[in-house]
Amino acid sequence: MGMRSSSPSVRLWLVLAAAAGAVLVLAGFVAFLPLAFEKPPPAPLAGAATSEEARAAFDHAAVALRAGDRAAYDAALPASGPGPRKAVRDLYRKLSPLPWSGLAFVTSPIPGHPGRYDVRAAGKLGRVGPPDRLAGERILDLRRLGDRVVVVGDETPVAVRNQYLMAFYDPIAVRRNGLLVIADRRSGKRARALADAAAIARPRLAMVGIAPSQPMLVALYASMEELRDALAGGPDENRIKFFSNAAPRLDPKPWRLRDVGVLGPMLAGTGDWMPLMLAHEMTHVYTVRWFGDTEHAPTLLLEGLATFVEGGRDYAPLREEVATGNQLWPLLDTFATGSLWEGNSTEQVRLAYLEGSSLVQYVLQRWGLKKLKPFFVAVADSDLTEEGIDKAAHTTLGVGWDDFYAGWQEYVLTLP
Repeated sequence: MGMRSSSPSVRLWLVLAAAAGAVLVLAGFVAFLPLAFEKPPPAPLAGAATSEEARAAFDHAAVALRAGDRAAYDAALPASGPGPRKAVRDLYRKLSPLPWSGLAFVTSPIPGHPGRYDVRAAGKLGRVGPPDRLAGERILDLRRLGDRVVVVGDETPVAVRNQYLMAFYDPIAVRRNGLLVIADRRSGKRARALADAAAIARPRLAMVGIAPSQPMLVALYASMEELRDALAGGPDENRIKFFSNAAPRLDPKPWRLRDVGVLGPMLAGTGDWMPLMLAHEMTHVYTVRWFGDTEHAPTLLLEGLATFVEGGRDYAPLREEVATGNQLWPLLDTFATGSLWEGNSTEQVRLAYLEGSSLVQYVLQRWGLKKLKPFFVAVADSDLTEEGIDKAAHTTLGVGWDDFYAGWQEYVLTLP
């Protein structure tokens, strides 16, 4: 039997159905088209890196950094994203040029944040300072991808990013005359001049019985911004441009010798004064430890020692101060003054420094070098009252406070 043709209504339905199917296919193709040109989504990262995994990755990175092997360093610490890559890169760029005799990354997990670690770079610079000097710090998120640990986040506070030696953008090290000077490359000429100045400065410390035998670190800052970055905001007194400070370290116990900090631009045009300034700060490096176990560390004594070793001062303002009754800086009260800077003009501060220096000279002239340190330590270990200082003077010098003070007043009037 032959087939009959479909009715017009059936044929119309088939045409509409085919058209609808074509529209759906086209819509699906259009929806899929952008995906065909997108990068495939990254493979999901595995869990947070464990403490052992983080430690192993950074141990390898430390070895590569000390060796100056950038490829091995990058292999040890792959990073994902611009922020993490910069954090990892900056550690290498700023720390690898320095003369490390030992360096490690210490990783400590941040509670409540799986995979987040406080990473601190610490080590010893040549033969200078503590073996655990803090050099830099980062708060990093670490994840495990296959058999690798990947840095995926940088949560370091802004104030910490350029702290310690990370303040130097392009660091160099100059070593001679018992100094290790760390500076930016742009300050290289000034860094070399500062290291040369130590040849004159170091012998001056013999004036207070110090024979420097260990090298010390001098940080030469190219700007106040760089200085503040290194100290995370310090120093407390804006007028202080040359200073000594405790070496930052993992162990909270202070290292036996301090570092020296110098704001480089303030050395412009100082000429022959540079070695004297350096002698002043080097004196602090060694004499601060005189008072490590005493009840107090009187600023008057600390600055007096350093100002005397520096030398080159005109004592006319102090002669006038004593001749008119010693009222601005009464000697007995000044022993107990915590900060000579706070609330005082620069001229008043200089006067206090002269007063401290005159004390050193007076003791040396009347009792000799052997009595200087014992007297200063006894004063610092007293309660800084008249009774306490009277006892310190009797014990170490064989005289009471009244005798000491009267003799000091007479001596000051003879100073040049």
